[in-house]
Amino acid sequence: MIYNKESIPCIIGSLFGMLGSLLFILVYSFIKEIRDSARKFIFTLAIYDFFLAFFAFIPGHVSSDFCKFQGFMIALIFPAACCFIFLISLVFYLKICYGKNVDESKKFFIIGNIIVFFICLIAAIILLSFAKIKAGSAHWCWITKPEFEPVIYAIVWITLLAALVLYIIIFFKIRKNPKYPRAFQYKMFILGWVYVFTHIWTSIKRIRQIANPNVGDSIFLDIMQALFGPMLGLWDSVFFVLLDKRVRSFIKTKFKKRKYDELKVGLKENERNIEFSIQNENENENENENENDN
Repeated sequence: MIYNKESIPCIIGSLFGMLGSLLFILVYSFIKEIRDSARKFIFTLAIYDFFLAFFAFIPGHVSSDFCKFQGFMIALIFPAACCFIFLISLVFYLKICYGKNVDESKKFFIIGNIIVFFICLIAAIILLSFAKIKAGSAHWCWITKPEFEPVIYAIVWITLLAALVLYIIIFFKIRKNPKYPRAFQYKMFILGWVYVFTHIWTSIKRIRQIANPNVGDSIFLDIMQALFGPMLGLWDSVFFVLLDKRVRSFIKTKFKKRKYDELKVGLKENERNIEFSIQNENENENENENENDN
């Protein structure tokens, strides 16, 4: 499986990505009490992240047919994962800043999934129809043509930038609010930056190639892309399992029935308090705006 300089970092990054996504998927599947409305979006992202890491893990050189299929799947899954990063940031933004619980709407969830999938599917089909599959010296195969690569990467850049902006707005909205734990505040701030850091290497590499198709390879960018690109799924578990005290508590007490039941009650009360505080805060803001208008 070691074909070139990118193989080892790509295998390492892919393993971390698959394990991270799989951990979140398993925790979400077996611990019903953490299946809040926001985490179902993260669950979908974890599935995209798992398959992105899976297809990046296998070297495209095994056969020409697999190389073509791998290029298509990466062109589909990579921008879809980025779109879901934006969708999750939008859910947090509307809920925290405006008190709109769009995450509880099945219609919003279904429509969001459909729009993301079909936009990315159409973009990948366009690339597959007019571009060519390339393996070169990389570990995986991808679809490439300078005229059409902006179709995919415009989706990636716009969605990641929008997600980063929303996470920063959320952070400044809650950073001085004592109702939100400091750990939650920093998680909202760091999350967008981590997602951007994961994909920035691929973006820089593609910008160089689009600007100058004859530009030579950068060993540093190649290795950083191979290592961090497939690692996206790791952050699903880091932020929403390992750094989430409530989720860790549920995992630890899963087989201790009495403590587990007590934890469920405490979690539900905590969620109700947060929802109530968000609702009150938004109502107060609306009242102040009305008074100022009068």
